[in-house]
Amino acid sequence: MSFKENMERLQYIVDEFDTASPDMETSLDLFEEGVKIIKESSEYLEKAKRRITMLLDDGITEKDVEDERY
Repeated sequence: MSFKENMERLQYIVDEFDTASPDMETSLDLFEEGVKIIKESSEYLEKAKRRITMLLDDGITEKDVEDERY
């Protein structure tokens, strides 16, 4: 999933907890999915941060930037 899709799914999960009061099993499943999404999104943001740092570095080449893309 893309970063945007992850954020949309995470918002859905939060809304489920706020409005639906899911049962315990569903709550655990949603919580587990949310944790996975947060980890994946955090990794994406770290990679984006590295790319930005590379772009701001004087010694960067176009190849360096391409190697950091998804």
